[in-house]
Amino acid sequence: MTHYLIDIRLMGSVKHQIRSLSNHLEEKFHLGKKLVVPHITLAGPFSTGDETKLVEDFTRICNNSKTIPKYEVGGYGFFDDTRVVYVTITPDEALKQFRYELSRAISPYCTLRDYDHDSLDEFRFHATLAMKLDWLTFRRIKWYFADQEQVIYRHHPIRATLLRNSKILCEYDFIQERMLTRAQALSRATRMRDFDILKVWDDGCWESG
Repeated sequence: MTHYLIDIRLMGSVKHQIRSLSNHLEEKFHLGKKLVVPHITLAGPFSTGDETKLVEDFTRICNNSKTIPKYEVGGYGFFDDTRVVYVTITPDEALKQFRYELSRAISPYCTLRDYDHDSLDEFRFHATLAMKLDWLTFRRIKWYFADQEQVIYRHHPIRATLLRNSKILCEYDFIQERMLTRAQALSRATRMRDFDILKVWDDGCWESG
């Protein structure tokens, strides 16, 4: 079965910070395949029988965004029932609205999870670090994080990504205000153009990595 996911791909300094944290967790707790590539999930994973409409709705919601969403990276959180460890994400109103409109648009024909149907203010934004942990390892990580400094960072969610079976199907660039193909999304030249634009804005949210 084909699986889809809509997320915000972490880029630049915040990506490197969280990747370093993931590597540290692997070394200390030997998590192996329980580690995941950190990202901010907006919807999914889900399936659908109408990929064409999915792309159309994703494109429409992205194009209709009048404000570039932003978020702040903060401390650590835990889902006790599923034994998930994550970095907390605080979205601004534009990001909350964007996520909400996406879920409402695709819910009639996509098999969304229960949490995807959460209201505007109930949805819990987060970047997963590890999941499917056994109970003891989960408790040890919770104890470990009690004494760790938070990951504090304010960042533009430069792109929203639609993935099919973990590969980029298309990606919307909020900075350049255009939809990218998979090749464009992975292009270093496209990424550097984003950072050049953010540098001109000079609002403290840009980085060159």
